[in-house]
Amino acid sequence: MSTSDEGAGRKHLPLSALDELLDDAAVAVDCLSAIVRVCSEATGKAVTLFDRQGHIVASSRPDAGRQTTFPPLREIVREHTITPTSAEPVLLPAELGTGLSRRKILSAIVERGEHLGWLVVDEQPTPFHPTDEYVTLRCARRIGAQVLTQRRITRVAWNARSALARQLVRGSGAWADLAAGAEYLGVNVHARRSLVYVRESDGTPEDLDRSLAEHTERALGMEVLSTRGSEGILLLIEAPEHVASPTVVRRITATLEAAAAELSPTGGLIAGVSSVYEPDSFTRAYREAREVVRCIDRFTHGTGHRVLAVDDLGPARLFLANGEISAIRHYIDDMLGPLLDDDATSTELIRTLAVWFEQNRGMRRTATRLGVHENTVRLRLSRVHALTGLDVTGDASHQLSIHTALLVLRLRDHPAFHVENRCAEAEYDDTGRIDALPDERRSA
Repeated sequence: MSTSDEGAGRKHLPLSALDELLDDAAVAVDCLSAIVRVCSEATGKAVTLFDRQGHIVASSRPDAGRQTTFPPLREIVREHTITPTSAEPVLLPAELGTGLSRRKILSAIVERGEHLGWLVVDEQPTPFHPTDEYVTLRCARRIGAQVLTQRRITRVAWNARSALARQLVRGSGAWADLAAGAEYLGVNVHARRSLVYVRESDGTPEDLDRSLAEHTERALGMEVLSTRGSEGILLLIEAPEHVASPTVVRRITATLEAAAAELSPTGGLIAGVSSVYEPDSFTRAYREAREVVRCIDRFTHGTGHRVLAVDDLGPARLFLANGEISAIRHYIDDMLGPLLDDDATSTELIRTLAVWFEQNRGMRRTATRLGVHENTVRLRLSRVHALTGLDVTGDASHQLSIHTALLVLRLRDHPAFHVENRCAEAEYDDTGRIDALPDERRSA
């Protein structure tokens, strides 16, 4: 299909075959890379496709065994900083002392008035041919059309996955229909999942739902479905089959904390994480996560991000989410009033109580976690008894009262809880991916 150009010492594809090759490239799995390869074959030159930020999307040259090093995009387009309005090619001369040691053909990727990137043809390994600009223009236009087509396909798929997530949470629709639709979308509809309810703050990005889903999916290595409602964002995060719910929830919570800081730097994002449930219990997961968010919303002050799991609050979340706020505040003062002074000793006692409950009231584990002797823990708990009148080690009702009060202090971001580092506590693989966690099945 190729003809020889004896004068230039090169081979180039006849223009009559260009449209056919571009049509074939457009239906390839890696269509953008395929179009760049067609451009390289048709011109006999090294060709690179850049996005608007200067990242290389695809690159090709006719003699694939050799490598071509392109200068940074900013050096190539330094005199073309104005947003282009057409794909009309520009021939850039070689200039000594710059990154342009050879001539280049520069064509903007513009479709429907939107600038999407740049197509650059390097005068290597053969000199430019009179038809090279025409080929570059045709390829640039085809790339622009394909980018918009891919966007539309991605948007349709995203909307379909979002609708599926909404149906799963609501429990609406016939299960057979949901399963058929999920199979078409490549979604594992039978997977156990944890539900995350995210309440957005003013000024958060409009595409936060997609950004959170993509960030979480990359970090955890598990499938994430996302949908947006009138009150916030819902994420359905797949859990590995044989990993315990608390382990999965800890990792999800840590990942969301990192994602919130990166994707919504203005702060104010709050999220609740449910336990892991089977698909027929996602409605329950939604109630759990929403109750956690309501607790955070009622008792948290400030503009920072807050991400808590249902395990962090336990059954007391029902009381905190629905009780009268003023009555709950009086309750905290009644229970822990003498320990609420703003001094190091009070903070130390609160911290000891929190760790003691966290370690299931185990003296040895509490001492190990705090880095003190067991007797020190006993002395501190005795001090709590003396100050509050509550026997935290011997009276179950007193334990429940103090535990509930501590939850409110945690929601208020009491300094005693700043020592916690959720990431250090979580027992998961260093890769941070849930799919890399060990099998946690327990024998009956």
